[in-house]
Amino acid sequence: MLSTCCNITLLASSSPTMSGNNSCHLPLNTDTLGLTYIYSLAFSLGLPCNLLSLWGLYQLGRSGGGGCQLVYILNLLLSDLLQLLTLPLWILYLQAAHRWPYGRPACEFVGYVFYVNVYASVVFLCLIALDRCLAIVHPLSCRGIRTVRVAAVSGAAVWTLTFLFCLGGLLPSVFDGERLLCLEQGSCKMPYNIFISHRPLTSLPPHSYTSARIGVTLQRSPSVSDQDRHKITGILAVITVIFIVVFGPYHLVGGYRFVSLLLIEDPCELERSIFLCYRLCYGLTSLNTLLDPLFYIFLCQDARLELRHVKSCSYVYYPQPL
Repeated sequence: MLSTCCNITLLASSSPTMSGNNSCHLPLNTDTLGLTYIYSLAFSLGLPCNLLSLWGLYQLGRSGGGGCQLVYILNLLLSDLLQLLTLPLWILYLQAAHRWPYGRPACEFVGYVFYVNVYASVVFLCLIALDRCLAIVHPLSCRGIRTVRVAAVSGAAVWTLTFLFCLGGLLPSVFDGERLLCLEQGSCKMPYNIFISHRPLTSLPPHSYTSARIGVTLQRSPSVSDQDRHKITGILAVITVIFIVVFGPYHLVGGYRFVSLLLIEDPCELERSIFLCYRLCYGLTSLNTLLDPLFYIFLCQDARLELRHVKSCSYVYYPQPL
């Protein structure tokens, strides 16, 4: 597998048709309108929602509630916040006709943040689903594992491994200094795309298994209240939607693109035909920042009262954890 990646990288650097976007005459400006709307929506709605959710989680943590779920959701929202802060730069980049005026370090940083967010979000979503499964299916035997300390150590390990792994995405550079393109190099120059294209295959089976185990256990547990059932179902539904609707298209199109480039001699026709679809799917991944704050609502018994407190500031209210 590694030798294949190396061969493809050499092929990409030596072939004139794959040396750059100009040689294929890609319609770069066709994605400007769609991506601008997507990024503007994600930033204008996602930023206040994530900040309010983080504030609510902070208050919940001060009250001693939330448990390990609070740690996982907090890390997920911090990952989203990091990505949200880079979206204005992407909007300006699109409006400048795909010309990046901020230099190589800024381009590599925002590209790095994008991939860190994708990987960290997927892992933390899996940890949230796994924690729910352990809490419902094995509530007693796994009580020692479901602690804040274990969650904090797991979170630190996820961030460390994600930061190290995504450094490979910067080699070779994602910035084209000649044409001022940022993060629009051919996928054949990035061997780690093999792993990205298979990410849904490694994430969905565990999530499907945990969801099935939770569903069977809930049916056999009449002691679980309807309110708790709805919240557990809501958490699993949000995770499923994020995996399939938000991350799924990008991974599937990216995987198809990578495999097709291995099999065809002239990639330009393929690149032109899927360019707009690939770019819109790429932008669609930022919409997870709109869905992740829902976990805060499901974690708290009455998050709406907490949000009213943000507006009125007339009393102090600490929501109770599920």
